[in-house]
Amino acid sequence: MIDCIYIPTLGRSQNQITFDNMTENAQRVTRLVVQPKEKDLYPNYPIIVLPDNDIGITATRRWIYEYASKQKYFVSDDDSKFACRKPWHNEEKTKRIMTDNDWHYMLDTTSKWMDDGISFGGLRTGGLPPAGTEYIDSTGCAEVFFFDGNQLPDSDELPWDLPICEDINLCLALLLKGYRSRIWDRFCYQSDFVGSSGGCLDMGRDLKMINDTHAKLIEKYPRYVSYNGTKEMMGGTFNKIKVQYKKAYKDSQVSNLESFLNTNNLTL
Repeated sequence: MIDCIYIPTLGRSQNQITFDNMTENAQRVTRLVVQPKEKDLYPNYPIIVLPDNDIGITATRRWIYEYASKQKYFVSDDDSKFACRKPWHNEEKTKRIMTDNDWHYMLDTTSKWMDDGISFGGLRTGGLPPAGTEYIDSTGCAEVFFFDGNQLPDSDELPWDLPICEDINLCLALLLKGYRSRIWDRFCYQSDFVGSSGGCLDMGRDLKMINDTHAKLIEKYPRYVSYNGTKEMMGGTFNKIKVQYKKAYKDSQVSNLESFLNTNNLTL
């Protein structure tokens, strides 16, 4: 079973959207990850306290990655709601908030996936149309992740160099190393891309930081990240990007095979 759900949070002690919209049983295995300066703001929530203040979301995610290195666990942003898509429910709306049975099924099934070699993944955004399948393999995710710490490499083998877009950076690195991913489409998350006050906005995320980080991703991963148009938002022009996660994983398998053949003096 899943050991824990971690929710890193900052500046939102009065607006815990994710935790407050979870079922009671899901909340029992959930911990808010808070900074020392906010540890007294959550008397009614289960918390874990970070070692330092104002370290940024990337360092926070790395700390959780190291803290939970022997666990099966989820990590979620603090402003998401979890939903179940049709055809896996019979209500009128295309999506509905997850029930206790949904949470049990998702956590239990994710744990079984890990037993079968899926080492990380997450939930697909509810802002995209349904894929028509329960899950999608070999792709990336954002905002809501799961990890099997027993399968994954040490944190010092992974990139933690970008102030935001750390999800893209990490997913590409793991896929290029050959780790298998799986993303739920039966269950999805719903959130505002820009976000409410608090969180990364309090740490300086603005349009310039986003565009600059997108440029760095393209520089780091030119085979897998490219520009994909623009959009007017946050008072300016947002440079959208396209990320080829499946290509990254496919290339990792070719690279691993070639390495194996070369090591053993074999040929195809």
